Amino acid sequence: MSQVEFVNITIDGTTVQVPAGEMVIESARRVGIEIPHFCYHPRLTMEAGANCRMCLVEVSMPRKNPDGTLALARMPKPQTSCSLPAAEGMVIETETPMIVEARKGMLEFLLINHPLDCPICDRGGECPLQNNTMHYGAATTRFVEEKRHPPKAYPLSKYVIFDRERCIHCARCTRFASDISGDAQLDFLKRGADMEVSSFRDTEFTSLYSGNVIEVCPVGALLSRPYRFTARPWDLSTQKSICTECSNGCNIKLDHRAGKLLRVNARLNEEVNEEWTCDQGKFGMDYASHEKRLRRPLIRDGAVFREVSWDEALTHVATALSEAGPAAAFLGGARSSNEDLFVLRRLFQEVLGSQNMDHRLGPAYPSAADVRAALGSQSPTPIAAYERMTTIIVFGCDLAVELPILYLRVRKAAVRRGAKVIECQPSSYRERPHANKVTDFAHSSIWYEPGQETAIAEALAHVMTGGRDPGASDGASDAAASLPNAVAEANVEFGSAIPRLDDGPIAIIIGRDVWSRSLSVPATLKAAADKMGTPCVINTYACSVNEQGARELGILPDGSVQASAPGLNADQILHGLKDGTVKALWVSGVDIASQFHDPELVTQSLEQAPFVVVTALDLNRTATMADVVLPLASVAEYDGTYTSMERRVQRFHQAFDAGVDVREEWRIAANVGMRLGVDMPYASWRDIFGAIATSERAFAECTPDNLGDGGRLLADRNNEDSR
Repeated sequence: MSQVEFVNITIDGTTVQVPAGEMVIESARRVGIEIPHFCYHPRLTMEAGANCRMCLVEVSMPRKNPDGTLALARMPKPQTSCSLPAAEGMVIETETPMIVEARKGMLEFLLINHPLDCPICDRGGECPLQNNTMHYGAATTRFVEEKRHPPKAYPLSKYVIFDRERCIHCARCTRFASDISGDAQLDFLKRGADMEVSSFRDTEFTSLYSGNVIEVCPVGALLSRPYRFTARPWDLSTQKSICTECSNGCNIKLDHRAGKLLRVNARLNEEVNEEWTCDQGKFGMDYASHEKRLRRPLIRDGAVFREVSWDEALTHVATALSEAGPAAAFLGGARSSNEDLFVLRRLFQEVLGSQNMDHRLGPAYPSAADVRAALGSQSPTPIAAYERMTTIIVFGCDLAVELPILYLRVRKAAVRRGAKVIECQPSSYRERPHANKVTDFAHSSIWYEPGQETAIAEALAHVMTGGRDPGASDGASDAAASLPNAVAEANVEFGSAIPRLDDGPIAIIIGRDVWSRSLSVPATLKAAADKMGTPCVINTYACSVNEQGARELGILPDGSVQASAPGLNADQILHGLKDGTVKALWVSGVDIASQFHDPELVTQSLEQAPFVVVTALDLNRTATMADVVLPLASVAEYDGTYTSMERRVQRFHQAFDAGVDVREEWRIAANVGMRLGVDMPYASWRDIFGAIATSERAFAECTPDNLGDGGRLLADRNNEDSR
């Protein structure tokens, strides 16, 4: 890696050393000076930037006199600090009388057509235009002409509404759509006074990341449809949290008022989501304050439920589980916190003597031993590490849907860092309606039909281990002439130029639909990776919010070191309910009647089950067939930790009180355990997390206090195995 060159510059009298070429607006932040701006954003390119002119500064540069001495020469006109690279000896002044006057003039222009509707604008109170107008703006306007009045509140998508009157043409939204999400669905149309942001022919904005344009917009032009007119910023309290819609572990902020979640915004974490969210995360957490939330325990009384006290409900559950003993079973947990899972595991293993536990709902159940045999003990590739990859292979994974923030990082690696991305996808992915596809930036795309996964894996393994077509162009392999017979027989469209796979670190991402059905694909690629001289990691990422935590904590029939013998997997548990070998079932935080791969089996099993207790946020399909339903606290209502797909343990924080009749699942499990005679004296998540760190080697270096805001990666698996 080349050495970074530094230069010395002076900003408002303060001398600072900064990287050569860094934009002056960023250099000013190093000394605590915030230069006002609208169009600049540190993560967006400047190809369509430097157009608001609010970040003007006066600049002087050293210049050699005829006698050889150096003197400062002022540039003849103000410069935009967002597009001016720092150079040796530069002297910048950010608040001279000329600059202040220029900013006042720019604000006059911006406000010519901008409506003065701050009292009803959702951006009011957190609006840079409003703030800068208060600081630099004139008391009155010199313009008496009628303002433009384009149509208001135009719905760009089901999440985003566009108020064209307020747009100041900063191009942040259009640059986000082209630079970050890559769908390029927004751009400027027309010219001059009629210029406006729009989608192509006013089509729907179908980006899976559309909500980010609301946050990057510096005025109230792009707004959240669900949040519109619901609150003012000064009404809200904000709490740090973790998104629960997938396993990426995005850092978010929950804005709430009077015990109700009103909106979700991104929170900065350079190692995970930078400052972005997907739409599912930004708009999909309204369940926390949904009107259909369960608020009291329910016990079935014939064909209906009746509300009961917690004491009666827990006594009923404890009695049924005690009678079942080792014949009790547990399903779910992929949405539960680490603390919930640890206490639940103790309840089933230590109290009931049962290892019938499974968090997986898919059609196949490879054992923990088979997974270790196929993949070894390698740790998954961290999200931020993708920017250092030379080659990234995406196999059977609709990345923007399955792992949306990882998609943004892979795209960034390809577009900005030059990584070669190879996708091997089912042909059906071509027709998916969303706008964010790996195909748009992939170096090579290989399409196959269902059942051809193994042939494709063999072909890739062939290329990875050196098999190439002698006639291929330099640096590439056609792979058509020397591929294994299975590939030729499958008649796979293998692409015209697969890049060489031996010139740098490689990360392979295998989709859930592939690895959950069979380990043949990851095993084939892992065997090839082991033969390569180039570092290569095979990733079978978890997809649900704490699915990785369930893996780490052994919520599997054979996934715990405490288990003397394997228990039943999910399919076997449900069949056991039908034939009477399973006497009681605890379903944790998941609607298996809707999400299990065989919903008919679930319905038949629950109808014949001797006893079913469901912990849930609402009365879902599974809960309607239960004997006892216990209301769970949502992620906004208690403290705890999740383990993300990259094995990063992160904290979430209580935003507001759930109320006396809604409880954390670990508290429910501990109460049941104590009723069965086992002491579980946990007072808070800290007590449980300390117990996890003591008993689980992977968590040994984690404490409640060293997680910080950014979380902590678990110990490397190779180190764990060597202990």
